[in-house]
Amino acid sequence: MIFFDLGGVVCRFLPQQRLDALGTACDLSADQVKDVLYTSGLIERWDLGRDSAAAIHRTVADRLGYPGSLAELQELWCRAFEPDLQVLHLIDGLRPLRTALLSDNDPLLLAALPQVFPEVGSRFDSLLFSCRFGATKPDPRVFTRALDAMGCAPAEALFVDDKAANVAAARRLGIASLRFSDAAGLSAALDGLRRGPATAETG
Repeated sequence: MIFFDLGGVVCRFLPQQRLDALGTACDLSADQVKDVLYTSGLIERWDLGRDSAAAIHRTVADRLGYPGSLAELQELWCRAFEPDLQVLHLIDGLRPLRTALLSDNDPLLLAALPQVFPEVGSRFDSLLFSCRFGATKPDPRVFTRALDAMGCAPAEALFVDDKAANVAAARRLGIASLRFSDAAGLSAALDGLRRGPATAETG
């Protein structure tokens, strides 16, 4: 069982693109959008699953003056991500192993991902988002609940993330973990795993 982080691993994470698009749609600057969504703590709240996708849409409409539909906001929300085709190709080569996304993200993105990025969502057996667990990485509850969701033990799992704190947290629970830097490094690390335990970073 292999768990992959979304932003920074499976997809490049480009939050400025979301901020710019929202600013254009709402006739605001990207910095104003950032203050409303990030500085205020809304993004953190949503990543913890404290509002539904519909409630997020209502809040963005109320706080930013967003004029579009829920479906339009979902498409715009996904602009913060750009699939890494090389990583997706590596994931294809892992079958028949089971794979899952394990991401700190909100219900709006969870609902949007299969429609906006089917090439991402369709490659995984499950999409495990922090909004389902009420906690974000590196909180150990994220990892234990992900393991429970997939019915596997720590020793049966591998976790790939770009953040050192998340990798360290997973390792403390007995989950073999790799810190991602690029597709080439991940490929080499996965090859190394087939020969024995991997503890090095991927780049």
